[in-house]
Amino acid sequence: MKYLIIILILAIGSVHAQDSLTIEQAMNRVLEHNYGIRLMESNAEIAANNNNPGAAGYLPTLDATATQDFTINSARLEFINGDVNEANNAQNRALDIGARLNWTIFDGFKMFATDKKLDELQTLSETNLRGEMEMKIYQTSVNFFTLLSLQSMQDVYEKAIDLSKMRVDYLQSQYDAGAANKVQLIQAKLDLTADSAAYIDNQQALSEVRTTLNGLLVYPVDHATTVKGDLTETFDLVPWEELQQKFTEQNTTVLTAKRNIAIAELETKEAKSRFYPQLSLYAAYNFGNSVNEVGFLASRRSFGPSFGVSAQWSILNHLSRATELKNSRIAEDQAQLSYQQDSLQGLTDLRNYYNMLQFAQRKVTFEQQNIQQTESILSITREALKAGSITPLEVREVQQSVVEARRRLIQAYIDYRTAQMNVSLLTGVFAGE
Repeated sequence: MKYLIIILILAIGSVHAQDSLTIEQAMNRVLEHNYGIRLMESNAEIAANNNNPGAAGYLPTLDATATQDFTINSARLEFINGDVNEANNAQNRALDIGARLNWTIFDGFKMFATDKKLDELQTLSETNLRGEMEMKIYQTSVNFFTLLSLQSMQDVYEKAIDLSKMRVDYLQSQYDAGAANKVQLIQAKLDLTADSAAYIDNQQALSEVRTTLNGLLVYPVDHATTVKGDLTETFDLVPWEELQQKFTEQNTTVLTAKRNIAIAELETKEAKSRFYPQLSLYAAYNFGNSVNEVGFLASRRSFGPSFGVSAQWSILNHLSRATELKNSRIAEDQAQLSYQQDSLQGLTDLRNYYNMLQFAQRKVTFEQQNIQQTESILSITREALKAGSITPLEVREVQQSVVEARRRLIQAYIDYRTAQMNVSLLTGVFAGE
């Protein structure tokens, strides 16, 4: 069984002194510790335990019984010849021990249908386990990337604050020298406050995402989780035809729908089997011993085997068998409709995410080219401000342009990764494979 493993390396800085998680470590931890996955593993184990010849009906049943009776009676027996047998508080004891083996050798082919049904139920539980693993890995990856992007934005806001401080210091010195007015200084301080507020908002969002990731990884909610890797890595697009084929072969929702169809068909066979007679073999061994203080027999002992064949055929059962068969056929139709619906919806989602991935890749390329220019402008602006060849207002305009360009680039990366993960979730075709 192929589980969803996205091989990606992420990077994020942290104010906490601790080892950062790689994506491989995060995936291993969520697969090992996540409660949802562990519950599904238990369900799969139960289904495996239930899948055995006895549950299918192949094996015989063996029952043993033992009964010891004690009775105390006062009795008076008068016979035709005039004899009288009378006793007060007479004790009677009876011991019966037996074992019976019953083996149904024909039940209308139900045991064969049930055997295959148990196989399908086990496969279904394994498919559900795979789906849960894929979903938890997907959720972990989304929060992993989001955490990384927010951490990257922390660096952007820190640089913006640094430049705003530089602008305030510059205007303060100019104001003290009488070369700048107070309005310019106040505006610079307001801009510094705005940059600081944006930094705090980003910190709050980062904290929320970290808490969500901790829940998926089964860490304490306040655990200082950090990650590391490379957010900027991109991969070649997989052809649409290949993705479409992988979707049909590997999508867990589609596979689940197929299993449900098979189970419904087997349940119809089980319903049909109830119209046939049942044929069983039996073998028994019984031992009996009784002692009577009053009666015709003072004691009795019997023991020995017995065996034979029994047949049973329920001719009419309140039409319940016919109703069961009708409902099972309706369930077959429902399973087919669910399969068609899930396949269509899944392909629709896949096409949308594939288009998003194409546009996101183009956007990443564009923003990468754009950011190179903004970095050059920012370096020139810093030097120009020190030299006094640029006004503080122009510095602010350049600063906002640079922050926005960096934000767009980081957002382009996260859009690309999110679309890529959605495609991977639907098809099992992973980046870099």
